[in-house]
Amino acid sequence: MARTNLNFHQTFKPERQYISGLLSEIECCNGLDIQEISNQTGIPTGKSSGKVEPTISYAEYMGLIKKQKCDGKYELEYTALGECIRDEDSGLLEKLTLLLMHCMIVRPYGGAELWAYIIHSVFPKYRNSLTIKQFEKEIELQFGTGVKMAPFNGCYQDLFSSLNLVGISGDQIQINAQKLDGDFVYLYAYVLFEYWKEWLENADSTEVTLASISEITSEHLKKIGFKNAFGWSEKEEYQALEMMASKGLIVLNRQMIPFTVRRVVDTESLIELLYSELC
Repeated sequence: MARTNLNFHQTFKPERQYISGLLSEIECCNGLDIQEISNQTGIPTGKSSGKVEPTISYAEYMGLIKKQKCDGKYELEYTALGECIRDEDSGLLEKLTLLLMHCMIVRPYGGAELWAYIIHSVFPKYRNSLTIKQFEKEIELQFGTGVKMAPFNGCYQDLFSSLNLVGISGDQIQINAQKLDGDFVYLYAYVLFEYWKEWLENADSTEVTLASISEITSEHLKKIGFKNAFGWSEKEEYQALEMMASKGLIVLNRQMIPFTVRRVVDTESLIELLYSELC
């Protein structure tokens, strides 16, 4: 996915009602322009700005849809993940759904650039907690002056608030480690495999071998950025890997130094299982 400028997510934060509305009406939106999509979904728009295009972009960065635009008309289609979420949790209320959306929007290669940079570069550099002044300086160094952080902050105070993932306390901003949950084991595997795939597609050719398609080392795992999305330490990441191994989703070779992770199932089969552990 091509990188975009920061304009759309300096203006509007992702909102549950609009992403949900778009997901519910994808099949009716093909071949429509912005105003027609607005009429179909109820997402507000105007002559020079509006929330239709930002909502489409956010849904794409969250891995829910694919889009093409030609002559002002949109062609939209579900991804397999988006179709699953539409069927299982169309209101986007389940914590599992929201954590999936977060993990996808912060993908190092396929996610929203600002989101990805904060989660995979800024927080790890400061061991997951830093002052707001340090935070603002890091953003300025990467993107220049004038970047508005309200949509990012608002996203974690609103849409993703139940995750308690990114928080501000006094002059500090931090990412809070997500508690390991056995009900989310298929989510962990899905995110790992997605990050793994995108790393393979974008890594330097000297780093990737044919074996990397099915097996990676713990050193590769650091580069993939899997633990960063959850705010985990290496210990917590390893515990998540053990959970996946116990379900037969991966094989962990603990005898090797560095240890290795071999995938056993494909990503597509995981989608059908994402919600299967929920009561």
